[in-house]
Amino acid sequence: MNTLTRRQFMKLGAASATATLGLSAGYGFSTEISPQRKEKEMSLTTSQEKKPVGKMNQVKINELTRKFEKMIKDGLHPGAQLCVYYQDELVIELVGGLDSPGGRPVTNQTLYQIRSTTKALATIAMLMLYEKHHFAFEDPVAKHWPKFGTKGKQSITIAQVMSHSAGIPDGPMIPPDKLGDRKAVAAAVEAMEPIWPPGTANGYHAATFGWVLDELVYRWEGRNISRFIEEEVIKPLGLKNIFIGLPPGEFSRMAKMMVEGGVRERQDTRARFSDFLNTPEGMSLPLAWVGGVATARDLAHLMNILAYEGTYASRTFFSKQTQEKAAQPQNPPEVNDRRLTLPIRWGLGFIVGTTPRIYGDRLNPRVVGHAGGSACVAWADPDLKLSVAFLTNRMTGMNTAFDRFKEIGNKVYECVKI
Repeated sequence: MNTLTRRQFMKLGAASATATLGLSAGYGFSTEISPQRKEKEMSLTTSQEKKPVGKMNQVKINELTRKFEKMIKDGLHPGAQLCVYYQDELVIELVGGLDSPGGRPVTNQTLYQIRSTTKALATIAMLMLYEKHHFAFEDPVAKHWPKFGTKGKQSITIAQVMSHSAGIPDGPMIPPDKLGDRKAVAAAVEAMEPIWPPGTANGYHAATFGWVLDELVYRWEGRNISRFIEEEVIKPLGLKNIFIGLPPGEFSRMAKMMVEGGVRERQDTRARFSDFLNTPEGMSLPLAWVGGVATARDLAHLMNILAYEGTYASRTFFSKQTQEKAAQPQNPPEVNDRRLTLPIRWGLGFIVGTTPRIYGDRLNPRVVGHAGGSACVAWADPDLKLSVAFLTNRMTGMNTAFDRFKEIGNKVYECVKI
């Protein structure tokens, strides 16, 4: 493995476009910030891993690398990982920075908290269970969970929960020592009342999305979403670095999530919950709405299920028609989500690709994915057979986060010769 300074690397790239990043020869590469370098010069390594992929724009890959580096140098986040699969080949892998301020250099084995990007995994589970005929999206939740249908919730459908229009976006407040108690959580959800008529507006159901779906999955399968995804998706794909609920033995390689000062001032409860998730106790919880931990490589690999519309790695997880159904927007454009205050286009569980900025400026209704913690984003583009995971360890304001996602998304699409 060769190690080059930034200056040497760019000189090499200028001399030979083929050698730059080695990607035309099928190389992956990683970048690491050395904390001893006062000038924050990036240490770059290249290693041969994959077969050639000829449809990548080498000049644009250089630009993506510089953008990735600049975000770290500018202090947007202490460290990051970016992984891109294109036509089932790992074509780009960037890692850099530190796992926490003053911490260890990030590697491609560093685990990142993916926060609400976990909802994409929960949605994959729901699509698989839809194929098993456990439910119809139009079913009232109470058909499968009778006690849910109290206090005005009797008409709430599974589709409304998955599209954040059920009218129960806030809470319920669960004490930390009860977060892993399924019955206690279910009772708290049963006691909720809609704050707007179900189906009339969209407002991000940050926690209730996961609480409701997890309870439904348990009732159908006798196992929660975490266990379902592990047994039916993660293990069949041979992935080793993706979890919903982190095993204690893996905690030492997890990056800590930092919270921007302004976010901490404006959203103290959210910031304190984020701090709790930085602990072994917090991240060991199998929370289907926020408990995901992964490397960018494994998350992007898993998102290939969506890039290939349900059939991937010689296995059909769900049909193309089921993914198309989940990708249909459930709310009108240019209407701000009542909680996120941005014009999010919600599908059934996914953020659809016509949402401005989140996956770049190339709006495509067939693209599906999810963001998390104003820090991470993952998406899949079935038209290009493209899957992407961009993971950072700093929670910012929503607009800053979406601008960060847009810049990376635009550069990724530029790397692919369309």
